[in-house]
Amino acid sequence: MTEQLTVTVGKANGRDTVLTVSGELDRDVTHVLEEAGEAALASGVERLVLDLRGLTFCDSSGLRIFVQLHRLAEDRGISLRLAELHPPVSTVVEVVNLDRMLALYPTVEAALA
Repeated sequence: MTEQLTVTVGKANGRDTVLTVSGELDRDVTHVLEEAGEAALASGVERLVLDLRGLTFCDSSGLRIFVQLHRLAEDRGISLRLAELHPPVSTVVEVVNLDRMLALYPTVEAALA
């Protein structure tokens, strides 16, 4: 049984938004993260942090959403940061060299510093 994807929105302060992502990110649920990420980017934040400590699986469509949100953020002058990636998700990100494109942080606190 697939673990349902959840995205919880939390603000660290007026300039930052943290999206906490939990479950499995695959083609059937990418719209959940896509919509939450786009809404956060449209809200006027300076920094968007994706807290991925609860993400247990990510396929290529999930990676596509990370890249898409990165490009949208970059176009708007917003910093997109991914925090707390753990295997198997961190492994997939590294294998396809997205760790060279995306800003990765060991903790949410580090991403907000």
